[in-house]
Parts: sequence; C-alpha cells; structure tokens
Amino acid sequence: MININFFLKPTALIIYSLVIGTFSLSSIALAHGGGLNSKGCHNNWKTGDYHCHSKGVFRSNNKEQRKKIEVVAPPSNHPKERVVIINSCYDGDTCTTMTGEKLRLACIDTPELTGNRADPIPAKAARDYLNKLVSGKQVMIRRINKDRYGRTIAELSKDGINVQQLMVSMGYARIYEKYSEPCFWAR
Repeated sequence: MININFFLKPTALIIYSLVIGTFSLSSIALAHGGGLNSKGCHNNWKTGDYHCHSKGVFRSNNKEQRKKIEVVAPPSNHPKERVVIINSCYDGDTCTTMTGEKLRLACIDTPELTGNRADPIPAKAARDYLNKLVSGKQVMIRRINKDRYGRTIAELSKDGINVQQLMVSMGYARIYEKYSEPCFWAR
C-alpha cells in the first residue's frame, strides 16, 4: 500500500512536478512538430513546412497558407519598429526620412535609374509610385540591419499595408531572392 504522507513531503513534490512537467512539455513539443528558433520560426518535421509563430500571427512559406495571411503593421512599442516620416525616395527601393536616415527597402529590387543596368522608364515609374505612397507621410518601420553603404535595411508599412509587398504586387518591384529571408511574405 502507498503511504499518502510520502506525496506531501517537499522532495516528493519536486520529483512529482518534474515528472509531470517533463511529460507535459514533451507532448507539446511533439504536437507542435519542431522547436522554434530565436525568431519564433521552425521547420515542421511532420510536414516539411517552414513557418513562424509571432504574437498570434502564423507565417508560412507554403503559398496556399500564405494567401490566407493578412499583412499587419508591426506594433509601435517594439524598439526596432516605430513611426518615421519619409522625406523622399531617390528610387523605387531607397528613401530618406525627415531625420536624414537613409533607408534601403528590404527584400525587393527595382529597376536602376543610372549605371550600366539602367532602365530609366520603369525606374522612374517605381520611384514616382513609392514617392506618392510614402513621401511626407508617417510610416511604420521595422529596422533589420545596415547595408555596406550604411543605409538602414528596413521594412515599411503604411495604414497596415506592407509597402514592399505592395510594390511587388503592383509590378514596380520584384522580390530580391538573394536577400528575401527577413521578409516572411517574400520567402
């Protein structure tokens, strides 16, 4: 017969908690299908799908699942995500804020205005569209990194719409495959 007093001792309670906790956590991890990386993303070993979990938003590289995802502006209380005012855009993927910060729009590429690969007509169209969309306006910014020219690589959103994703969908930009990792919608 089991002595009930054994379960009331502190040592027994600790052992019991560890055993129950281990089984509970392992079942959650197995049901989830893979551990999360520092960005809240993982490869689901059951389906092979790469996706992210972030504040209730499910992001996936599966095109069918991605169609169901709403593009939501990032919260303004995050240190790398806040409001800026865009002064002007030099071309379809480079802007300057009112404070003088140079921005390179992440994950997209637009035609060049000058140089060997210049394609001025679509480049001016992309620049003009982007200027009409964001110049002189407040936008949400998600700073990602700095590029080799010292520009801030960033993702912008205006009125809850991702600016880069809009540029691609309107035909003014293409997804820059080589640098598309930071933008879940571009993968």
